[in-house]
Amino acid sequence: MASCLPFLKLLTYFGSTHHDEEEEEEEQTKMTVEPPSAVERVISPSKPKFRKFRKVNLPFFKKNLQVKNTGNQTSEIPLTFKQNLKEQHFAVAGKQLINREERLFSVKQDGVGSSKSLVEEEEDYEESLRKDFEELLEEVWLTVENSFVVQTENEKEALKQAVLVIQQEEEQDRRWEGVAEKERPPWRPRCYRRTHDSQLQNMVQRRMEAAKLDSNTDIKSSIQKEIIGKGKQIKEDLLHIAEHVRSCYPEENVCQLYAKLYHQEFCAKLREIADYGLSDADCSHVLQWVNIHYPSILRRKELKGVVEYEQLEALLPANMLEPLEEQFLTQKENEVRTWCLNILKEEKAEPELRDGCYFSPLAIDVIECVHGAVKLAQEMLGSCSKPQRITYQIKEFLISYQDYLKNVTEDNQGNSDAVLKANLLCIRQLREHIRKNQELFPAHIRTDCMDLLTNIRELCHGYFTTSIHKDLKGKYSKLGTREWLKHSEHVCGELLDGVETHIQKFTNLDKTCLQELLSHLHKKVLAEYVRKTMKKKIKLGDEKKQQQAAKALHDNNQKIHTLFTAAGSNLYDLKDILPRLAELLIIKDPQFIELELVNLSKSYPDFSEAHVCAWLHLKATLSTSELRMIKKTFSELQDPNTPKESDNQEQDPLYSSRDFFSKVLVQ
Repeated sequence: MASCLPFLKLLTYFGSTHHDEEEEEEEQTKMTVEPPSAVERVISPSKPKFRKFRKVNLPFFKKNLQVKNTGNQTSEIPLTFKQNLKEQHFAVAGKQLINREERLFSVKQDGVGSSKSLVEEEEDYEESLRKDFEELLEEVWLTVENSFVVQTENEKEALKQAVLVIQQEEEQDRRWEGVAEKERPPWRPRCYRRTHDSQLQNMVQRRMEAAKLDSNTDIKSSIQKEIIGKGKQIKEDLLHIAEHVRSCYPEENVCQLYAKLYHQEFCAKLREIADYGLSDADCSHVLQWVNIHYPSILRRKELKGVVEYEQLEALLPANMLEPLEEQFLTQKENEVRTWCLNILKEEKAEPELRDGCYFSPLAIDVIECVHGAVKLAQEMLGSCSKPQRITYQIKEFLISYQDYLKNVTEDNQGNSDAVLKANLLCIRQLREHIRKNQELFPAHIRTDCMDLLTNIRELCHGYFTTSIHKDLKGKYSKLGTREWLKHSEHVCGELLDGVETHIQKFTNLDKTCLQELLSHLHKKVLAEYVRKTMKKKIKLGDEKKQQQAAKALHDNNQKIHTLFTAAGSNLYDLKDILPRLAELLIIKDPQFIELELVNLSKSYPDFSEAHVCAWLHLKATLSTSELRMIKKTFSELQDPNTPKESDNQEQDPLYSSRDFFSKVLVQ
């Protein structure tokens, strides 16, 4: 009896499954492997060597039944494997094959005896099962292959079914792990997942190879056309996957998988292109795709949350990217240098009048040129720091610009006034641009440019003020004399009348530039006033004269301040200088004089020992020893760490009074 058990089991198996397929089809709709039949449990108490099949939830198609009319009665019959395959019920068809596989190889594990006919019948059934698997596999891969034409709900449902088959087969492969090779199906493991991913890779590769060149006739470079064509293919395909295919892979992010595959292909193409010696135009185009166009495709709102661009490797490695960046930056530097020099060459000898003011487009053109190049480079390189080197060209331009304006001031031709008035506006525009866009400049370049612009502005201001001082030389000469002491109001009045006459000649000048010029003139006139009073022309030998001189300083200061601020000067702090000097003339106690001198040096760091000696020379009531002690104390108490004006880059030195005494040159 024992020798007949294998035969009885095989007969039971083929009788209940192979020849009575309808019963099996009804069983498969439950989606789990049912326990062996009662006969099988009696005959074969041993357990199979593979793990229990995990439940998989499948969307059945109306229970996969077909309707059969038998006279006056209607019955529902489960669909066969062939019928499910034809109806694209791939998951159900796959489960039918898995059930057959498990029953067949359960029998094989227990043995079927040595009967030749039984062995042949088993082999025939195994071959039939293998062919059914191949037929299913062919339909699954054909469905996956058509992923890029999926649009309708039926097409999406078929793709979902194909994906479920892959999941079922992966699970079945895992169940057969650990089973001896001779005891498991010869087709296990099937590795559907690996095959699926490989198929997607081949699909993507074929589509990228077949991508059409861009048809834009304005683009002459074949390299650019090829890159654009492949970029468009990536965009179209990923958007299709996100809209139509993503829902067919409910348990994974298939968009990221496709993005990775396309990324690999695009990387390979760009690296192949970058290996060539690229023209400047093609180099710029590659960088544009690396840092602008390609990231924008993968960061589209339709792909948000399903494609993580940051998880992908760099399109180009550093050793390939850096030479392209260097080529691009060198090209931009050369372009900016050439553009700026051309702008300077085209500067008109006769500036035009706009709204009653002389105007030159020079600054606007230079700013647009440099600013545009830096901003473009920031986008092209994906960096804010690397393009800063382009701004060095502004410094080079400003050196040439300074030479140009210096020639204008020295030539002193009939149009010099108009040219310099127009360029004072350009200087202000350039300063404002640098001040408002400090992040575009390396710190040392920014400092150098601002210093150059300060010097250029000083040069232009000097052109206008030098002639004024020369014209007022006779009136300046009366300051600090006995005549000034007796008739200070008259002497100062004459000086200011001359100044006012010249101020009225400042026409056709931008309002802000006029304020700057008046502020400069304000400081210069007051500095010359102080310098003349320090010329040691008089000595105040008694308190009465000292009081008289102090009053003259106060009165003159008020008139000077009123004239310039009414005209437009913004240097309001200058009004404190003459009153503080006047205070030194009426202080009697040498120690208080020392204290006031030290405080004065803190407010005006350029107030030096030479200024102390020159001013105290007026105060003839001080003895030689007192003067010596005051100078010694001043030298000791003067703070060497008091910041100079140049230490504060944020403040325009024109509008500060702290550097006032640097303008007062004394011997």
